[in-house]
Order: sequence, then C-alpha cells, then structure tokens
Amino acid sequence: MVTLSVTRSRIRGVLLDAAGLVDVGGWDALRNPVMTAIDQASGFVPGISGPDAERTTLDAYDALATHLDVASIAEWERKAGRTQLQIVSALHAAADRVMAT
Repeated sequence: MVTLSVTRSRIRGVLLDAAGLVDVGGWDALRNPVMTAIDQASGFVPGISGPDAERTTLDAYDALATHLDVASIAEWERKAGRTQLQIVSALHAAADRVMAT
C-alpha cells in the first residue's frame, strides 16, 4: 500500500498558483470556476493524472473550503455579486492559513 503525503507548502503553492491563474485568466463561476484553477495549478487532469496530483487538488480544495467555512465552494462562488477579487483574495488567505496550521 502506498501512502500519499502532500505537504502544506505544496498545497499553499497550488492555492497561490490558482490565484494567479484566476487573476490572469479571469474567473466565471460557470465557465471558469475555482476548482478548474486548482486542478490546473496542481497539474491534475481527471482520468489521466496520478493519485498525488488528485490528492493535492482535493487537499487544496478542502483548505479553501475550510478557510471559507463552507461545505461547497461552488455555492459560495455562485453567490450573486461575487467578484474575481474576492476569489483571488480567498485563495491567498487560504494559502496563508495552510501554513499557519
């Protein structure tokens, strides 16, 4: 059995890279959601990537959900009036929180 271990610094890096992708590429809750940016930042491609990339994606997603104190990031980002700046700020804050724990 293989045990996967994803470091906090790797999760932080994925969250910061996702923030950069959103900042440069734009954000839309339906066409370019946060999860897509996190997947891209971790190098995860469903059905192709290995378990380490998938674990990193899931851990980064969980870190963001924990920071936001929500069960669903998709619901949070679809809230009327949500802005790209709020998305980028949340990703940065979640990245900082990962290293503080």
